[in-house]
Amino acid sequence: MENTQEYIDILIGLEPVFKKAGELMLQMRETAKSKNKFNTGIAGIDIVTEADTASQEFILSKMAETKLVECQLFAEEDTPSVKKFKGINGLVLTLDPIDGTIHYANNKRFFSTIISLNDKKDFLYTFCNYPIFNWARRIANGKVEDFGKMPEINILPGLNLEKTIAYTVREPKIIDAEIKKELLEQGYKFEKACNITDEGGSCTLLFLDKVAGYYTETPNPYDGTVALHYAQEKNLKIYSTVDISTAPPTDRGPHYRGWYVVLEK
Repeated sequence: MENTQEYIDILIGLEPVFKKAGELMLQMRETAKSKNKFNTGIAGIDIVTEADTASQEFILSKMAETKLVECQLFAEEDTPSVKKFKGINGLVLTLDPIDGTIHYANNKRFFSTIISLNDKKDFLYTFCNYPIFNWARRIANGKVEDFGKMPEINILPGLNLEKTIAYTVREPKIIDAEIKKELLEQGYKFEKACNITDEGGSCTLLFLDKVAGYYTETPNPYDGTVALHYAQEKNLKIYSTVDISTAPPTDRGPHYRGWYVVLEK
């Protein structure tokens, strides 16, 4: 495998492009049409907009002009530049052009672009850009760095989140039974993100220090490992069986096997 730092540096150099993609999606927000790409019955998974595909193609066309074209690519949407990526250097590049498309389409504030890189064993780079707030977070080279002012998210009234582990879609089912029992005995509870806020997802709640932890199972490569990379760099408590060496296809696209919980409090 080639020098991974070279690819991380290329991604860091492309961060202005990622932010420009955020400006593009904001410009398209009033006119972008939406449709269903899957039929799971879960709006947050099924929906895609013209802004998803336009911003993805904008980013990938710039990436393809660099050595990143040598990476294996998992991009959430099917756009022309996807075919340019060769998968010859042992690295995996992932892109979610609009994480939280349902929030984007419904004029909510917390949606983001997520770009990441791994070597099928370790996470190397994650970048999340929230265009409404001009706030971004980079996770790379053993550091978590913020660019811009961290925003405040609306929390639904009457909640005590000190021991809440948030999840986005699926309640914990494949988590190790003994670990789940241990967490419950310690006073933790699992709560769906939409019962906490009407603005964003579970990873955003963790990022903004509003919940005690985060849970997901069979995460997709585009947005499902952000919290795990963040937790590793921040030395948070982690329970995990996630295998990122391969992402088998499902009826909802590729997904890693396993589950994880990260605890911040």
